[in-house]
Amino acid sequence: MTINKLPPTFCWTKMGTEAGEELTAIIRRKEWERQLGSGYFLWGVGQSLGENARVAARDTASLRAIFSPMPSKPKPIDVSPTEVVLWNAWVDVQGQTRQLPIHCFITSRASLPSGRKKQSHYALVCFSDRELNAPQENICIFPSQLRNMTTNKPLGASQVTAVVRVDRAADELCDIKGYSISFTTELRSPYCVQLAEPVLLNTHELLEIKAISDSGNIESWSALVRRLRSRIVDRVDWVQCTLNLGEPDQLSFTGNVNPLEYSEIINLGRR
Repeated sequence: MTINKLPPTFCWTKMGTEAGEELTAIIRRKEWERQLGSGYFLWGVGQSLGENARVAARDTASLRAIFSPMPSKPKPIDVSPTEVVLWNAWVDVQGQTRQLPIHCFITSRASLPSGRKKQSHYALVCFSDRELNAPQENICIFPSQLRNMTTNKPLGASQVTAVVRVDRAADELCDIKGYSISFTTELRSPYCVQLAEPVLLNTHELLEIKAISDSGNIESWSALVRRLRSRIVDRVDWVQCTLNLGEPDQLSFTGNVNPLEYSEIINLGRR
């Protein structure tokens, strides 16, 4: 493997079992989300990228996000969480709460390992015109060849998502611990958003999510997502009920939705 096959700067995310869902099921439903969003989907992460993604995007034509499966065994709290929440909104730079696109579906554990309720969660704004399960070039990522973009320090063992740069001076011999690449996407502005308005999912809903993720299809998944997401609309005083994820010069999903469906969503938010 040569590091020259990697982009000089990119966002690297390590994936695994999350909120009681196995990785294969998560990727399958994210592919459905990508199709429903005309290439756009949101990938939930536990930490903010801060301004790193925005700064990195200034120096590259396309900021890539590379997703790798974790080789280690998942933690029990991720395999069998006590409670799972569904996130329904995001917070913009002015601190206003805005509704997420209706096709987006992001879950997480409701609590931290300490038992304290989870107060924050984030999502990468991804775009891909390729299927997420499309064949990938046989490239491995070795952490010793990467540096944090802002600090220039090696990655910490606990870092799951980070904007990194490739150290061209690093030894190109393979480390013992290498990570394969499952898929790559492009990060689109606003790159990473803070999520809000979590709603607790009950046992029946979790079983339904698992059943459709494992053996359903995109139509049954879309119907389930709309049903679960729409139940909060009447309970929230949205600052702006819209599918726009950013300002006018940023990402907008409005052009990717059937006008009648978009009108229906807007009216739901005004009832």
